[in-house]
Amino acid sequence: MLYNDDYFIAEIRAGGVRQEQAIKKLYEQDIHMVRYGRKKYRTLDDEDLITAYNSSIIALRRQLLTGTFRRESSLSTYLNRIFSNKCIDLLRQKTGQWLEYSETVPEKADDNDILSSLEQSEQLKQAIQYLEALGEVCKQILMDSEYWGYNSEEIAERIGFASANSVNSKKYSCLQKLRQMLVSSSS
Repeated sequence: MLYNDDYFIAEIRAGGVRQEQAIKKLYEQDIHMVRYGRKKYRTLDDEDLITAYNSSIIALRRQLLTGTFRRESSLSTYLNRIFSNKCIDLLRQKTGQWLEYSETVPEKADDNDILSSLEQSEQLKQAIQYLEALGEVCKQILMDSEYWGYNSEEIAERIGFASANSVNSKKYSCLQKLRQMLVSSSS
């Protein structure tokens, strides 16, 4: 069964289980891009293409949640554009050369965008380190609630906690530990 853009947008923005199921359906519906990528980007192997596709799905999800996607094209076309850009980025990394490709050249490169992107990349690395240091339970609770949009009842069911209150209590203590880490690192 093919799902339409309205379905994917609504379900992904809903968060939680609905988002997770919609992402899986979107992933399966457009996986043909990887097969097409084999023909178009012959120097990339299957692992590279899957990596590019996975990154594209994540980027599309983020753009749907932040409202960046403006519906100027279909989701499939938009995802294909992201996938092409990711493949070209991988090609650039592999060859170490700049590849000309008219669809991916921005109209104007803004130094602030580049600096902001680098800063966000560094912040992301630091956030991942902190989550790892908090432990698996804290990591899962924080990722499920803050990143995936699950509510406390859904998280309790996913990780085997007795109730939503138990999740809320643990989440609070995890956030306290995270705050302490942030204070320690800035000192």
